[in-house]
Amino acid sequence: MSREHKLIALLSTIVILVLGLSCALVAALQWSPLAIATLLFVLSLLLSLIAVKLYQFWRSSLMDLTSFTQILNEGIGNVAPVYANEDGLISELQQEIAKLALKQGSNAQSSLVALSSIMDSWPIAICIFDQDWHLSYRNPAMYQQLKLPMLIGSSASDNGFEVTDNGQGLQHSLKHSYFGKKWLVQSASYQDQSQQKSPRQWLFCASDISQSLHQHESIIQQNLIRVFSHELRNSLTPMASMTDTLLCSDSLDVTQTRMVLNRINKRSIHLLEFIGRYADISQLAPTHSTWFDITLLVDEAKTVLAQDTIVAFHGDKQCFGDVAQLSMVLTNLFTNAQQAQEQANEDDVQQDLKISVRVYVQGQQQCVEVSDNGMGFANLDNALTPFYSTKVNGSGIGLALCREIIHQHSGELTLANEGHNHGALVNMSWPIVN
Repeated sequence: MSREHKLIALLSTIVILVLGLSCALVAALQWSPLAIATLLFVLSLLLSLIAVKLYQFWRSSLMDLTSFTQILNEGIGNVAPVYANEDGLISELQQEIAKLALKQGSNAQSSLVALSSIMDSWPIAICIFDQDWHLSYRNPAMYQQLKLPMLIGSSASDNGFEVTDNGQGLQHSLKHSYFGKKWLVQSASYQDQSQQKSPRQWLFCASDISQSLHQHESIIQQNLIRVFSHELRNSLTPMASMTDTLLCSDSLDVTQTRMVLNRINKRSIHLLEFIGRYADISQLAPTHSTWFDITLLVDEAKTVLAQDTIVAFHGDKQCFGDVAQLSMVLTNLFTNAQQAQEQANEDDVQQDLKISVRVYVQGQQQCVEVSDNGMGFANLDNALTPFYSTKVNGSGIGLALCREIIHQHSGELTLANEGHNHGALVNMSWPIVN
């Protein structure tokens, strides 16, 4: 039996006992039955009212404490208990709970004030919305950008924000038409872990990246101008020289004219290939991944190699990825190995080219490794930089194109040298998504 039931039983017993003693007393005094019944009726009403009031007083004090602690547990700290008595154990317990709530509230408030003081000085535009999408904070940078009142408590839509979800209401994101392409926009939800059942808050921040984008575009433009100028000058200068020689002759020699036209044709083809490869890296189509036999792509890529080149294949023949794009990757890697070998031969480093292709699956990752026995990468730090090349006839596009294709597969491409003069190693991996 609980204490509450025991209290009810005790009060009922006292009422019954008092009524019984009163009935015995008036019977001894020889009261009439009507008088006895009237006395018992009045006493029962009076005693029941007293018992009920005593029970309600005891229960209400504990219920107030229970409600107060539940409110504090839900993270609401702007309430205080109403004291039933100025002294006594219940009052002391109420005071102790109130002190604890005040301490927790002051800690939370000091944390919020500290966080606000930090965000107030940030150049990043920041605002916070509560679970009902009402504005609870915005820093000066946000106010300066939007030039709106942005009153605390106003809705997100009133401030120009658009709330979107994933169709199930489980994830939300915030957007604003003011923050366009030159802004890096992020939105996230969070909860105060220091308080149980804390309401979810929504954070929106936007940082201006126009200067970084401008610098990046300037670097790309400078690289484009430098590379295209170099390629055009290397091709057009000999063309102009050879055609000038022919035009200065009184009569055109058929053999000499054919030789000049052949060289102009080769240089023109080189320029067209260069422009075509640049177009490949800037206009990659979306990947369409399937399972296929990668040995067919290896055999196809062998056509760019010298006939005496040895290509060894190891591992699984079945590979997951975009057939057309991965064919471009292998062709570019084989071409790079062949060009590096030819340059090494010109530097009196005579060695037959050997290429190894290894394919395997590791966990949920498709892995492909391509290595050769050449001199390795001359400059690993810049090998993947577009338009950078240490080869005499290199354009610096091949490896950049390979990396872009692997990135299209949501994967990674890394380069390494297998020791001193032991060749280059290209590691590629991307997730298998069925």
